[in-house]
Amino acid sequence: MRMIKRALAIAVMVLASFSASAGLINVGGVVWDPDDGADLRGGSAIIYQQINILTLELSGYGRLTSINGYADICPGCELSYQFGGYTISADAAAAGDTNFKGGWMEFWVDTSPDILTVTDQEKLTLQNTGGSDDDGDNLLWLALRGHIFAGDETTFIGSSSLTGLLNGAGALDVVGGVAMWNFDTNMWPLSNGSMTDIVFSGDFDSWSNGWVVNGVTQDSFDESGTAVRYSTGSADFHGYSIPEPNTLGIFALGLILLAFGVRIKKV
Repeated sequence: MRMIKRALAIAVMVLASFSASAGLINVGGVVWDPDDGADLRGGSAIIYQQINILTLELSGYGRLTSINGYADICPGCELSYQFGGYTISADAAAAGDTNFKGGWMEFWVDTSPDILTVTDQEKLTLQNTGGSDDDGDNLLWLALRGHIFAGDETTFIGSSSLTGLLNGAGALDVVGGVAMWNFDTNMWPLSNGSMTDIVFSGDFDSWSNGWVVNGVTQDSFDESGTAVRYSTGSADFHGYSIPEPNTLGIFALGLILLAFGVRIKKV
């Protein structure tokens, strides 16, 4: 028993030392430093959102441009994301707020990145890529689902009204992707007493009327398109990340099994 306890103590210390010295890690082509003091802090300088005028569903897409202050997060590729499935929640909203329920978000590694030059004044030209990418180069990096943090079903709260939703915040649980085990931590506390993996917030420019035709948003009317109100802006993501959890877990298990082996040999 003493040997087992000792092995467990050693495993804890080794895991701690690995975490303290992990430095930059690469998962699916995405590079970041999990030891950064702000971990996890992701920045998205490019984001597009829209509300379907008929269904009132909130959706959009964007590109993650930094993680923990590190800008070159995807050498030779880009980390884009899509979100959707946010519909009006039945929970009572504060004055000027709109509550949404449900929702999902998926991050994709695209090894054939588009060249973008987007400023606050320019219309967003980012293509809505993801699982439907026709060149087949995309890799599902992280899949998330909306986490209830207010009322009985609210996963996202937007400020103002549907005609002036200029910022908002939500919570997400990790459910899949090659980086799942690096972010599935359930360590971020929420106001309703629950814990989630990632929280996010966004700030947007004023709304514009448009029509989505074959996945492309345009300002001119097109009866074959879907009427939307759209906006562009930026977003931030916060949470915690784990450096190489599988490798460290196997190493710790090996130490524990080794302790058992030593104990059996002595007996």
